Amino acid sequence: MPIEENFEFDADHYRQEVKGFSVARLQQQEIAMARKYLSSGFATGLGLGSALFTGGLSLLLAGYKSRSTYVANKKREIIQAELRRRNIKTRHISAKDAAISWSIGAIAALVGVEIGDLTEGITNINQMGAGLPPGANESTGLTTDPGKVAEGMVGQVEQLAAHVKGESAAGVAAQVAATDTIAYHAGMVQAKIIEEHLANEATEATLVALTNPPEEPKPGCSRSKVQRLSCDRCGEKIDVGYCYWRKFSQ
Repeated sequence: MPIEENFEFDADHYRQEVKGFSVARLQQQEIAMARKYLSSGFATGLGLGSALFTGGLSLLLAGYKSRSTYVANKKREIIQAELRRRNIKTRHISAKDAAISWSIGAIAALVGVEIGDLTEGITNINQMGAGLPPGANESTGLTTDPGKVAEGMVGQVEQLAAHVKGESAAGVAAQVAATDTIAYHAGMVQAKIIEEHLANEATEATLVALTNPPEEPKPGCSRSKVQRLSCDRCGEKIDVGYCYWRKFSQ
């Protein structure tokens, strides 16, 4: 789902839109929204669980994922209502859906962690963190000096940009180290957290799209004439009479 749709979702408009969907497309979207619902819920839990270590920043990101979970579930409810209106049987979330969705969530989280490790390796976050006073943590200073926090976030991005361009970030790192304050370090950490969650979001969106059933075939497609036929792309069973997609013509 597009990011803007999470904030501008209109249930009545979507309800009218799905009335124009074919049965095949409704069933495809029913599965897609179920998997999006589960994977977004997984990410919401991660955001809530890491709030203590992120100074609460992950709560904002968890809020976004919570909204994404809500929209996916609402769409699924609308789709199922339309299927029932046409006297078509709806499907329950299966163990396969859960396995696929939670695997996506775990992979996306792992990618986010790897991105965090990468940014630590090419910036001086760890060096600055080593100089924190006793009792301080990575989020200390977020509320005491917001201006310095913002400078730290910009400084972290500048170091990453220098690295991407193939330039030496030593000069930037030295300048940052010269202003080694708790709040500046906290800002760098927050920038890293945002980068981790952006990587998580992009990975989740890509994997959900790749594991969703295929879109409705074009008119004139082949139709199943036998029971137990399976889609070559997603492995889902296809009922007799429905369109199907084949990787190779048979």
